[in-house]
Amino acid sequence: HKTASANSSEENFYNYLNLIYMYSGTISLYNELEPVKDTDLRIGDMLIKGGSPGHIVMICDEVINDKGETLYLLFQGNTPAQSVHVVKNLEDATISPWYQLKDNAVIPVSNYTFESAKFVRFK
Repeated sequence: HKTASANSSEENFYNYLNLIYMYSGTISLYNELEPVKDTDLRIGDMLIKGGSPGHIVMICDEVINDKGETLYLLFQGNTPAQSVHVVKNLEDATISPWYQLKDNAVIPVSNYTFESAKFVRFK
């Protein structure tokens, strides 16, 4: 319930963000975000494994060839995610850094392996 009057200041906004970031992590994001099928992936969607530790990579670009096949570019940060970088495709150097992404696939990135891919999207 409401306990304070409205405050749209920049300071209050940053207080709100700090609170959200303090309590959100891979477990809460895994459990609460909308699942996405590999046939409906978009830039901004995430490959996620909830846990302690868990991991997230985000889709930052896509390309589609004449046959309708799509490849995705992924980026990741570290904890805390203060800077991000594009990850190499360690499994297929012929298309690296691009990835083919499929539900429940094993997808290795530079420092983590997703054993069963689950994709999610912010609402």
